[in-house]
Amino acid sequence: MIMIPPTIDNSNFAEKKVFSKLKNSPNAETKNWVVYHSLNYPVSIKKSEKKSFKYFGEADFVILIPNKGIINIEVKGWTGFSCKKGVWDITKPDGTKEPNKKSPLKQASDSMFNIRKYIELKSNKKFPQNWMVVFTQCAFDVIDDIEYSNDNIIDTDSFNSNFINRLVGLSKILKTGGGIFQINEKDLNMLQKKIMRPNFEVFVKTPTILSDSELEIKEYTDEQIDILNHLDEGKRILVTGSQGTGKTSIAEDILRREYNKHKSKILFLNSNRLACEEMKDKLKNFETENSIDCYTFNKFLLEIINSVDKQFLKSIIKQEFIKKNNLLIDKSVEILKADTSLLKKKFNYDFIVFDEMQNCFFYDKFYDFMELILKDGLSDGKYCFLGDFKYQNLVSDQLLIDQNKHPKNYLIDYEQVPLTRNVRNSKSISRNAPILSGLFKNLPYQISKSEHGEVINSFCKGRSEKIERLSSIIRKLKNEDVKGHDIVILSNFRLDNKYNFISELDLSGTYDHVVDLTDKNIRNLGSNIDEIKKKKCIYFSTAAAFQGLESKIVVYVDPLETPPKSYSSLDSLKPELIAFNAMGRATTILYIIWDIRLKEYYDKQLKVIGGLKV
Repeated sequence: MIMIPPTIDNSNFAEKKVFSKLKNSPNAETKNWVVYHSLNYPVSIKKSEKKSFKYFGEADFVILIPNKGIINIEVKGWTGFSCKKGVWDITKPDGTKEPNKKSPLKQASDSMFNIRKYIELKSNKKFPQNWMVVFTQCAFDVIDDIEYSNDNIIDTDSFNSNFINRLVGLSKILKTGGGIFQINEKDLNMLQKKIMRPNFEVFVKTPTILSDSELEIKEYTDEQIDILNHLDEGKRILVTGSQGTGKTSIAEDILRREYNKHKSKILFLNSNRLACEEMKDKLKNFETENSIDCYTFNKFLLEIINSVDKQFLKSIIKQEFIKKNNLLIDKSVEILKADTSLLKKKFNYDFIVFDEMQNCFFYDKFYDFMELILKDGLSDGKYCFLGDFKYQNLVSDQLLIDQNKHPKNYLIDYEQVPLTRNVRNSKSISRNAPILSGLFKNLPYQISKSEHGEVINSFCKGRSEKIERLSSIIRKLKNEDVKGHDIVILSNFRLDNKYNFISELDLSGTYDHVVDLTDKNIRNLGSNIDEIKKKKCIYFSTAAAFQGLESKIVVYVDPLETPPKSYSSLDSLKPELIAFNAMGRATTILYIIWDIRLKEYYDKQLKVIGGLKV
């Protein structure tokens, strides 16, 4: 038999015994019977001609029998009972005795008629019905009088010996005729899906989850507030912390505070182009055009060099990335030392905020350069440097080898402030990302307090399955009215890499197209955001390029996958590092599409997550 629900836990012992008998029926005739346990039904009672009210009754079991009809079962676990002059007295399993207001036989038959009435009202159809009362504890001579037939009553002896056979027998005498017809396949489907106990799912829509999460994780922690207060006291600060601990949010507030209080000439630097453009966008309505300069570190070096030597970059363009950047810094230092007027006029700042500094500090003359552009230098000037100097260098793994260039060895008279709590991600993401990436065995921070959010993992075999899974995710989000600009697809590979399949994504009926944030034609993210929103697009970025940014929803399509070296710009980096960075970009909902070959790895990491102490 098909049991709905498939298990019961909170019912009395007698109902559990009947449930077990039905569920484990050995009779082949009962294979397709559909059994509802504890089914509520409405009952209308006329209180007067002008007023009526409705209450609900409950049937212990209702059985739909294909090609036959319906049987209602009332179960009694009484250890004794009597009926004298039509009044029932019962003995309960605990030994207490009390009168019973209603005959269980009448109760079962009334239940049958009320359910029949409701079905007829909803479907305009009548089906054969009958009822049965099962006394699981009491043995007695079966009642057989003018009101009731022994076909409808089972005592404990009959229950233990031939309960199922009795049910089958009762089903065979269900009467048709007079507009009453057997339940055919179509009727059975209708009763299940629309009337008896239809399946339904109620869930919080994704936009609601996103808005609730945003409210929760915008609150600053005490340690973040302390940093801002320290700055007001004029201290030089080195902020350290893993991703998601709020470094960029602190950087933005520090920029605003410093300008409002001192009207200083301020420089904001970031190693990441997209993150830098994001900060520009956040500050665009803030009256800082002539006071806060926002640059990527490389762009700032080129500004200095091109002011005197526009051909220099062309001469080193073929150099490897790390060597080229060292040459850019060397040249900038040379220029600034040689031309003090230029230095004082344009490239000297009262205050410097450098976010994601971990991607730049290891260059040979990095600190010499910072000394030159900061008014009063590193020893007496004002700055706030922010970075994860342990786990987020996405430029070079040199960081993992040589710690001699750590800021603590070059900066003096400063305060290092470690951030320890994740304030970006939902609790599930902040817990899962470090472990699923494989970069950590323990959490690098205290996990977030936000309960709004989730991590959804999928495993796919081959390129086509991954494309279909990604397409289904996008369709789901669109159907829930999620805004396209709240969705970012992250990959280890650029769009023009043959290992990237985003160009094959089926967007039909969803969003207009995918905007590649790594496209160099998108020079200013801020100026394009409004246009992108109008076009109802979604974003794409490589995991590395999206460092320092966040999105409410991230779909990460190829975790821990690396192509042959000829196709990769990440040869020197650990795939675990990239994965951790990508997963941590999602604030609220993280979808991860894994290759099926990583399922064993995933299961292993899942056990680690389950054993975490938080």
